Amino acid sequence: MSDADAKLLFRDNPEAIAHYLTGAFAQNELSAVVTALKQVMRAQNVQALARESGLRRDRLYHTFGGKIDPQLGRVLKLLEGLNVRLTVVPLPPKLRPPRPKLGRPTKVK
Repeated sequence: MSDADAKLLFRDNPEAIAHYLTGAFAQNELSAVVTALKQVMRAQNVQALARESGLRRDRLYHTFGGKIDPQLGRVLKLLEGLNVRLTVVPLPPKLRPPRPKLGRPTKVK
């Protein structure tokens, strides 16, 4: 998606942003999420977004440029500035052995 298309679709449109980011988060892949966040962020007025999210403009570009793992706190501030919320849903169940019980083993007398 080009920057011009992203601006038309995502500028001040929380519904479109939420739909797009939900698809990126559904992939459960960090690179897809960071790329989607960067694309949505660049479609906004980044200076205004920095003010609303409480992050510096250069920090937004550095954090969501795709070269470093963004901190969760920064992701949450960016999402708040975009007027969207992160939601967690369970993955489909996988076949795996049961987890061992926690704690000390019982003593045999």
